Amino acid sequence: MSDGFGYYQIQAEIGRGGMGIVYKALDTRNEKTVAIKQLILENVDPEKHNEFTERFSREAETASRLTHPNIVKVLDVSDSTDSHYYVMEYLEGRSLRQELARKGGKLSPQVFWNVLKQVSEGLSYAHSLNVVHRDIKPDNIFILNDGRVVLTDFGIARIADLEATNITKTGVMLGTLAYVSPEQLQNAKKVDHRADIFSLGVVSYEALSGELPFTGDGIAATIVKIMSQEETPLHIVKPSISDELSAAVSRTLRKKPRDRFRSVREFLREVQNCPDLKDLDSADAGSISEEIDMFATSVDLQIDDSLITTSSGEFNNNSTETEGEVTETPEIQDRQMTETVQSAGFSDLAKNLKESSHKGLAPISRPPEKPRRRLLRRDDRENSMTGRPGNAAVKNSQEMVAGTYSPIRPKFTIDSVNNEQAFLEPAVVACRSGRIVVADIAKRRVSIFSQDGRFISNLVLRPELSNSSTGGGMLTKPSGMDIDERGRIYICDSSDHYVRIFDNQGCFLKEFKNIKGKSSGLQGLAIDSTGLLYVSDADNRALQVFQSDVGIWVREINKGHGEEAFHLPSGITTDRLNRIYVVDYGTSQISIFNKKGSLLRTFGQKGKGKGMFNVPRAVAVDKQDRIYVLDSLNHRIQVFASSGDWLYTFGELGQGPGQFVGPADLCIDTDNNLVFVADKGNKRIQVLEIAFK
Repeated sequence: MSDGFGYYQIQAEIGRGGMGIVYKALDTRNEKTVAIKQLILENVDPEKHNEFTERFSREAETASRLTHPNIVKVLDVSDSTDSHYYVMEYLEGRSLRQELARKGGKLSPQVFWNVLKQVSEGLSYAHSLNVVHRDIKPDNIFILNDGRVVLTDFGIARIADLEATNITKTGVMLGTLAYVSPEQLQNAKKVDHRADIFSLGVVSYEALSGELPFTGDGIAATIVKIMSQEETPLHIVKPSISDELSAAVSRTLRKKPRDRFRSVREFLREVQNCPDLKDLDSADAGSISEEIDMFATSVDLQIDDSLITTSSGEFNNNSTETEGEVTETPEIQDRQMTETVQSAGFSDLAKNLKESSHKGLAPISRPPEKPRRRLLRRDDRENSMTGRPGNAAVKNSQEMVAGTYSPIRPKFTIDSVNNEQAFLEPAVVACRSGRIVVADIAKRRVSIFSQDGRFISNLVLRPELSNSSTGGGMLTKPSGMDIDERGRIYICDSSDHYVRIFDNQGCFLKEFKNIKGKSSGLQGLAIDSTGLLYVSDADNRALQVFQSDVGIWVREINKGHGEEAFHLPSGITTDRLNRIYVVDYGTSQISIFNKKGSLLRTFGQKGKGKGMFNVPRAVAVDKQDRIYVLDSLNHRIQVFASSGDWLYTFGELGQGPGQFVGPADLCIDTDNNLVFVADKGNKRIQVLEIAFK
């Protein structure tokens, strides 16, 4: 046996997989123990020998490029045409799978942190070289006896900018099923580093809870859960886990890559700041660099510029992913091995199962607590309004250059309840009659506050209602919200087509369904003074109009057809004359309709200049009919006259008063001239005051 391995003397077989055998061997030149992975083709169709040989050679080449303490080291690669193998360092220890078995299936956050930190360092390094692992799972994470953790088996890794297109066929999923990302199931060739972030999230979920987030009775059911259903939040499965850690893991498991962390390091920083790790010594925690690696940043910028349309100009619900189907029969081997799923007719199966599935999870109700709001000193408020230097002056370079005056000034923020952080990802906000309602998509919780920021209650769900399709008002990813004249709260969810209705005390009443809906959920919601309810329906590139009381469909509002049509209608509001204002996330434009649904005007375009938007998310109108547009990736609010002419810009990137980080939503209390902004990146609600002349 040793004759085929040159200087290496085989001592024992360590493991065997679908296309290879791993041996323990002795390097006779220096008497060091090594591991050898050999390609075996006996059971492979002769017509596929070249493909498997190419893949194995690519694996060896990829692994040899990666020199990092937390990645298994490749020592030698065979260049023989008759014998295909490569030599690695021999690892003495156990896999994370074995460690979990030893510890009863799960680890404490403190113990898992040491594993996660080292795996993330190795993975971040691989990503910096454009290498995507694509098979992150406990079996490929190895814990050495000295405590070092290494990432192994780059057998299906992809060099993102170099991979030959004939090696990974479109429609073939690579990776162990329970850990693969949704985009891998659709098109394994089109994944990037965020697929590894998803898989690392699955590993984290399993290691901390002892359960996998997406499993079903059989292959098809598991695939549908990965593709379309949300996991049960970690803090519900294991109540000792904090909301913060649960939310961090949940973000890695988002269905769309653009909704996940931009980099592994960003995920690691979020975990490090969770209260679950507060008792760790600083040396144990190992402070993570504050800089996001340039690779992840550049990828993120490219994604932001390209997530709206495909090459044909059509909206692509999966951002940079290709819409594809898995087209062959699934074959699942042992859990320890790489699985290849090629599922016939998957899209139809997923759609049917998704329709009948029960989705969404309940926010956790808590007793009222006294919130803390941060007030600005008087001189700071004046300075922020006039632009004069001061401790909390709000810089507004574009406005100053234009020579305009902004009547907006910061008033206070809502960011904590009982001296604890109130929000993790405040994404939707609505206000009426002195009440503020905030939806936190990370906590999957909707909370009610008074106008001055005092916490009142969380929405009350009714899971006991057997006839409810939403589990009594459960929410997965709230995306739109409004309050009618009777104080009832209406909420839609981007994961489905149901509108939930809660009474003026926040208790679930009922829901109704958008009967025109297809696959994607609803993106925005607004109610006018006559009781008509408008929802943004991205699938149909339209607004659907309902009678809010009974949920009866009334009509559909379209902007036009072809190039003139909506690309992705999202944020929506109405004014005192019941005109409808719609943000088109896809074209970076605002469209205004009269109450009959006729288009009045459209304004805006993509960009960073005045009157231009980079991912607009929300729109609101004040009592003087001025239009406020939340320009999310430019971290600002732009204000327009009712004609659509630009008036002024407020805000910039930052953490201070009147500064934002990726704001997600806004609304205006016209009675009290207050603007409420869901400053998602800063984990707070900013309350701004409009000082009318």
